Formats: sequence, structure tokens, C-alpha cells
Amino acid sequence: MKRWLSVAAGLLGWFGAITTGQSQERPVARLFWQDDDTRQVSWGDLRLSDGAWSLERTSVEGFPSLDEQEQGLVQMVEDEGVLLVGVRDQADGGFGSGWIAIDTGVVEEPHGDHSHWRVQHSPRVLRQQIDDQQGNPAHVYRYGSQLVLANDRKNGFTITSAKQLREAKSADEAARFHAGGNGHITLAVVGNDVTYSTWIAPAGPEAGRVDVVGLGMNAGKGYSFSCTTGGLHGATTNQGKVFFAPAGGVCWVAADRRVEADPSEVEVHSISLGTDAEGKPLRTGAFANFQNHVLFVSGKADGAKLCSLNASAAEPVLQELALPVGETESLTTPIPLQTRAGKRIAVLFQEDREAAENDRMLVVDLDPNSDGDLSDAKLWKTVAVGRNRIAPGHQGHHDLAVLPNRRFAVLSNPGDQTLSLLSLSDFEIVTTLEVDGSPGRVVAVGE
Repeated sequence: MKRWLSVAAGLLGWFGAITTGQSQERPVARLFWQDDDTRQVSWGDLRLSDGAWSLERTSVEGFPSLDEQEQGLVQMVEDEGVLLVGVRDQADGGFGSGWIAIDTGVVEEPHGDHSHWRVQHSPRVLRQQIDDQQGNPAHVYRYGSQLVLANDRKNGFTITSAKQLREAKSADEAARFHAGGNGHITLAVVGNDVTYSTWIAPAGPEAGRVDVVGLGMNAGKGYSFSCTTGGLHGATTNQGKVFFAPAGGVCWVAADRRVEADPSEVEVHSISLGTDAEGKPLRTGAFANFQNHVLFVSGKADGAKLCSLNASAAEPVLQELALPVGETESLTTPIPLQTRAGKRIAVLFQEDREAAENDRMLVVDLDPNSDGDLSDAKLWKTVAVGRNRIAPGHQGHHDLAVLPNRRFAVLSNPGDQTLSLLSLSDFEIVTTLEVDGSPGRVVAVGE
């Protein structure tokens, strides 16, 4: 009898809340974004209440004060509730560079075919290493569970993981440095077996050089080979292949997971991207992976295009989609995603360096007939967004992060001091929220 009385009371309370118009504020995701003005990472819980969205900007506990003239934040990646942020300085690493690891306070709990997210506490710095010995990292990657920084001025890279960052007794114990690569290094890490680390040398005996560095059971093994041209800037891996972005076209090799190949016999495959109006070979600078495809942009103005390569093919064939880009505009690296309805999309920001109020987001339907072949990709929608604030050092660009529920994404508008919420059903802006500063790179965790 008491049990039924309790249930009845609960139902009456629930109906009472409905009739009085009450609703409980609900957190949808925890957002992190870099502020290029203050050189800080800010965070806030995105909330929904009575159809209204809200976000309160908060500082990360323990985040160091960086010199706004001498230091800046670079890329950041997240895994298992840990966010790794790179720090770079203007003195080739001599002022203070390195990394900051943030415990997001959110833990994922797998439940078979889905996951639940549990908020444990407010975000706080877990570990950090900023000094004059970190090699001024410019690139930060996540390959599987491995979090990787390219240490440009140390001619090598540092590998860590969320597990190591949580369990280590010190920053030194949490990460391991490996020699390999030179200059402005880009990296591709294949499993726990091998890393391909590039040299940016545009000419000379080291032009096109790639260092192959053994990891794990392959530690101590390694060799080097060369791509067809120098100026390497961009590397990734997909489907047992490793792709590079030299001064012209794209080159790729089969991944050597045992690190046992004869360097003189490494077969380097080249894919042309065509030439510009002056006959100069077209190139790209960064890749994005989407399932078994490698995506990137190439060309400028009316020659700009979204490109894709099917990495699962024995000989990947270039697929191209021309995109409308003006003389003062450029495209960001594509951000691929899949909606809850299964639609395969690539988002690119079309940024105007002279009239930022004209910025647009291009939404490309990668696979309209859902057959796995991207040859029928088409520009599906163009969406007006806020302004960029492009500055030296890859700062001031728009960024986008998909929320864990895959119903929405959040995008940054650095020139407007705002973040916008984007519906992933119709790709319309739902709301725009003021956050102050200059929000750039953004990450979303939890639900």
C-alpha cells in the first residue's frame, strides 16, 4: 500500500510540474574552446531549459598564465576524458613551450552498443610541461588511444595517452620522446607499431625525407626514405597506407608495421592534383580521415576543390568536387561527420581574409546515394556564419565540434566572440551564444 502511495505521489508531482510549466535545466554537453585573446582554454556546460540554450564561460582550474605576446595555444585533442593542448612560443621554444593536459571531469561509461557519460567534477589541469626543452610543438594528433605532439625544434615527437597522463607520477613519466623528423614536423602513427615523421626541407639532400620510427615491440628499429618532392607538410594513415603532402600532389606508401623494409625498396606512389593557371603543381597541407577515405582541399579561388581518396583501393584514385571560392577567400581543412540519420557530410569554412562578414560554411553531401563511393559528392548547403579573425600562427579560424548526441554541433566565430549551435538535421543555426574573447578551436565531450 505504501509503495503505491509513493508512486501516486510521484505521478502527481510530475503532472504538477507539467501544469505549472516547470522544467528541469538539462546539460547537453561540456564544451572547451581556446581563446586566442587570453591564451586560455575556457569551458562551459551547454544547457537546455524551456527551449532556451545557455552557456556560462568558466576558467579551467590550474590553467597556467601564458604570455599573450610570446606564447600561444596550438591544436588540442581529447580521449577518455583527457584534453591535451599544445603550447608554442615565438622564440623557437626558448621562451617556454610544451603541453597542458586537462581532466575534463567527464567519464564515458560503455554500455554495449552505446555509452553513458558521467560528470565527476569541474575541469582541472591534470599535468603540464612547459619549459625551454619541449621543442616548440605546432601539431598535436590523436591516433587511436595515442596522443602525439610534434616537437619541431627537437627533431622528434612525444607520445602519451589518457591512461599514462592519469597514472604517471610526474609529467616526465607521462610522455616519451622519440627522435625522427625535422623542422615543421607532421606525423602519421600506425597502431602501436610505427610512426612516420616528416622533414619539411623543400630542396637539397633531405628534401622529401620521411623517418620511419619503430614503437613498442619495434623500438630501436627504423630507417628513412624519400617522397618524390620536398616541402612535406601533412601526413596521415588509413587502411594500411600512409599518405603525405609534398610540394606537389600526394604521395603514399604501404605501412610497414614490422619496420623491416629495405629503404631502397620502399615503393612511393604519387598522385597528381593537377596544376594551377601558371602550370605549378597543386598541393594540399592537411588531411582528414572519414571511414576509409582521406579528405583534403587543394587549389585557390575558382580552382579550389574538395578532394578524396579511397584508401581501401589497391591504387587510390583522386575524386574532386569544385567549390565556389572567391579571390580573397580560402577553405579550411574539411571536417567530416556522420549524422544520426546516417548522412555522410564534410563541413568546410569558406573564410574571407578581407571581409570576414562574408564567411560561409559549406556543407558537402559526400555520398548522396549511400553506396560508399564518394564520386557523386555534391555541395548541399551554404550557411552564413560569424566572422573569422585570421592571424599568424593558424589562429583566428572557425572550428566545429560534433556533440556526443550527434544531433547538434557547435562552431566558433573568432571575430564575433561567439559560439553557434548547429542542427545536424537541417544544418541551420539554432542559436548563437556570447562567450567574449576570440574563440577558436573547440572540443565537445559528454552528454
